[in-house]
Amino acid sequence: MKHIIIAFCSSIFAFSLGILDCSAQEINHNKMMDSITESTKGEIETQKIAILIYQNVVLQDFAGPIEVFSKARKLTKGKYEIFTVALDTSIIRTENNIIKLKADYTINNMPEANYLIIPGASMPVINTLIENNTFTNFITDWSNKEKTKTVSICTGSYLLANTNALNNKKATTHYFVADDFSKQYSQIELIKNVRFVDEKKFITSSGITSGIDTALYIVGNHSGEKIKQMISRALQYEFHEKEDWPIAPNGMKYRRKTKSTDR
Repeated sequence: MKHIIIAFCSSIFAFSLGILDCSAQEINHNKMMDSITESTKGEIETQKIAILIYQNVVLQDFAGPIEVFSKARKLTKGKYEIFTVALDTSIIRTENNIIKLKADYTINNMPEANYLIIPGASMPVINTLIENNTFTNFITDWSNKEKTKTVSICTGSYLLANTNALNNKKATTHYFVADDFSKQYSQIELIKNVRFVDEKKFITSSGITSGIDTALYIVGNHSGEKIKQMISRALQYEFHEKEDWPIAPNGMKYRRKTKSTDR
């Protein structure tokens, strides 16, 4: 019985040490986080990020950047504000009807922002949006504002290019549609084998997950390399600025059809 009591007490003691150790780790972690946050305090103004969403938008195109900015918001204690905006108040269904969501604002009542993120979609969806004057006019008006930046993700580059904002500039897009993009927008210099292209007021990203790289790049510009690296580690994601594009099997690529058969 004596040995049982000793063993029990030893277990309780070990368990208590474990709790103390976890508590100490949490305290040290919080101190480190506060130290990093303090080092960036006052260096940047709050960055407001507007995410444009629409029917059949690719989920990862905007979910990846949102996750990056969300973590940046926590690490900097509120230096990033993120909200979604849509043409109207309709429920948005992402590609393949996977997720349903409602935008925080419409284009008519959205607050001021520093960045507008334009995610991509399948080409039939993109081609339809290009013909939507309300959509195009909104992006055009936004791009013409001073002290704002526009970021396209994946095929969202078409929506930005359609406004002529990228004429005589460098840009990138998803590798699968790159040749078509060059043909449609010959005044734009297409850059291949990169994750994103920064043309100061406009940032274009290549395929889907490149939106994560772009968001990390933006955070790094505003909050420094330490914050950027912390978010990268937290996401278990390795940041890339340049990367060889995949090669589609058998020369597969997007081939534009006539308007009557494209959709």
